[in-house]
This record gives sequence, structure tokens and C-alpha cells, in this order.
Amino acid sequence: MPENLRSFVTAKEVLAVAQQMHGAEVQVADYEVEKATTSVQGFLSNILRVTYNAKVGQQDVTSRFVVKRKPILESQQSMVDEMQAFEQEIGFFKLCAPLLRERCPDLPAVTCYLIDEENSIIYMEDLKESGYVALVRCIGDLKYNLLTEQHKDMIMRTLAKFHSASLGVDWKQKIPDIFRSDTMFTSGAELMRKFVRQSAEKALVPITEYYFKGNEYYARSSRWTMSEDFFLALKAICEPDKAGLNVVCHGDSWANNMMFKVDPESGEPLDIKLIDFQICRYAPGNRDLMYFMYMVCTADVRKKSEKRLLLTYWNAFVEECKGRKVPVQQDWEQFYLNFDRNRAFGLMMAVCMRPSIFVKGTFPEGDEALTDEHISSMLEGGSEVSDTIREFDSNPEFRAEMISLVEETAELYYKYYV
Repeated sequence: MPENLRSFVTAKEVLAVAQQMHGAEVQVADYEVEKATTSVQGFLSNILRVTYNAKVGQQDVTSRFVVKRKPILESQQSMVDEMQAFEQEIGFFKLCAPLLRERCPDLPAVTCYLIDEENSIIYMEDLKESGYVALVRCIGDLKYNLLTEQHKDMIMRTLAKFHSASLGVDWKQKIPDIFRSDTMFTSGAELMRKFVRQSAEKALVPITEYYFKGNEYYARSSRWTMSEDFFLALKAICEPDKAGLNVVCHGDSWANNMMFKVDPESGEPLDIKLIDFQICRYAPGNRDLMYFMYMVCTADVRKKSEKRLLLTYWNAFVEECKGRKVPVQQDWEQFYLNFDRNRAFGLMMAVCMRPSIFVKGTFPEGDEALTDEHISSMLEGGSEVSDTIREFDSNPEFRAEMISLVEETAELYYKYYV
């Protein structure tokens, strides 16, 4: 085992977690530390897996857990600190998760064993030990349509269960330390403002000008995504909504942050656990749905399946709330209108992230190491305009998706923002 990995987790830490898992009398004999991912380290964290041998009473056991620490790269550390991402996730596990589990004992979220708040370290269950796997490891995997309709339906039902556990509580008042401000648009506001503007500047706007030459209808709506008005609309969307069903949202609900238990023969999903709560927020739950559908799904999938997926979520949400005897002060039509009126948040995710799926260079692929250059490129909006236009000309899938995104942006802009 590389000594540099073992230096990240001390014997004292291993014993402390082992005592949480097996009781105070456990005796740890030895342990090993390895990377918890087969590809790159976590985008906003350094994730390690610890395997330890111990004696519990007269029984010898081998157990595992996951350690989540601040990332190694200086550019990542700066971003994490500016967004206060670890403070947010530690607050979620320390203050929010226990209350959610009281309401929903089978909460579909990873279990946290221990927190070192001073050093920003989180010790969690190793979901792989229970048969859970990550189907999507990185942004580039999304081009392969790894998620079937069964996966998407189960994701909708899982988010419904997670959200329903928090309905009926004003979490901004109950736990102000976590939900006083939004990680993306308050503590990380300057970072996000630059990211959103430059992403639009390098993809949506130049593609609009290239393909819809001289068409001011589309040019105006595309330029809107670079404006301060668009950013302020996003910020408002991520706040509690008087007309919405406000819940504790995961906040970063794309498929990389979901672990799936699947049938080994059919590959059908059996269960899902949510991980990574660094951007959790208190807002209408459909913000999580937008995040997933606009970042993970193609425009074509949204056109064909959006209402069915939303209805799957809605029916599951209503049933979960009914089981907990929590009234739902909204009907399906109101829920869908709230989703449609605020889908600028979903469009932002597509504008900022979908081009990186197709245009090489922004994010590492395969086992390529994440570098400061990758982080810098991402924060500056991704690939150069010339590379994006080249991909637009040569890749029919990317071309169709971006044209659809331009058209959807215009539809939303003229419907609700002019």
C-alpha cells in the first residue's frame, strides 16, 4: 500500500470509526487505505476507502468504510473553501440527516459514521460493501445512455422519498446554519456568476450566432443566459418559494451522486442511495429534478419523457407524504407549472455542463488524472469556441442537442422573462 495514502488516515481514526460500527470493545489489528474510485478523485473532495481487520468479542471481522476529505489540488481547495462545500455537507450529516431519518428510517442516503468537524473529514459507510455501484463515473459517461427508463423512474421515486421526509418543516428556521444561504448562489456566488456567463459565452451564444445567423429572436434569448438578470433569476429559483413545495433538496442530483444496487442477471435497478450533500439546499424539490433531467438527459429524452418522469415523481411524492400524514398543499397542475416557470435552473445546467460531455478537454476521461488545468478550464466555461463549433459541425448528436437547447431557451425567455 502506498505510504502517502496511509498517511491520510491514522490508526486512531480507524479505531474511532470501528467503534461506531462495532461497539466500544472492538480491537483493530491492521488496516489498508486505497482510492475509493477507479478513475479520478472526487471533483470537490478526496475520497478514500479503508479496509480494516478487527476482533469483536471472539469473532474476527473485516470491515470497510469511506473517508471524504478536502481535495488535494489547490484549485479544488480554493473552490471548496469559497463555496463552503464541506461545511455544508458536515452540517447536513450532523444536524439534518438525523431528523430526516426520524421521519423516514429508510432514508435513501448514505450513512455517516463520524465527523471530524475541525479538519473537515467525513467517515461514511462503504456502499460497495452492500452491493451498490456507480453506473456513471464522470461527465463523459453520459454520452453512452447508461441509464435506462427503469433507472430514471427509480431515481424519480428515490428523490420523491428523500424530499417527502422533509416536507412540512421550515428548515431555514429550524437549521439556519445550513440553510441560511445557498452554497451555489450565495457563498459561491462569484464563482457561479463567472462559470455561468463564460459557459454561455463559449457554447450557447456562439452556436446561436453560427447556426441562426442574423436571427435576433434566438440571439437575444441566448445572450440573456450571459446576463446579470439570468443569474439573479437562478439565485431566486434556489431560494424557498412561497408557491412551491419547499423541501430539503440534494442539490447535486446527477447520476454520479447516486449509487445503484442492480440485479446481477438482468441489470435492473433494485435500489438507489444518494451520496454527496455538499450543495444541499432548502427549496422546491423540482430543482433537483431539473438538475438531473437537464444535466443527465438529452434534449430528446426530455421531450419524450419529461412529463412521464415528473408524474412518476409526483405520484410517489404524494404517496410518501400520505403515508406520513403530511398534507401536500398543491396539485399536479400547480406542481408542473412551478417546474415550467423555473426551468431556467435546468437550462443553466445544460448550458454549463452538456457541451463538456461531447467536446474533449474540459474534464478528464477514463483514468486520466484531474489537474489544475481541468479545473481552470471548467471555471472559464469549458472548451474554446473553435473546438465547440467543430464538434457542432461533426457530431450530429451534439448538433441536435444544442439546437434544441437554443430553441428551448428562447421559448422560456419569451414566455416568462420578457
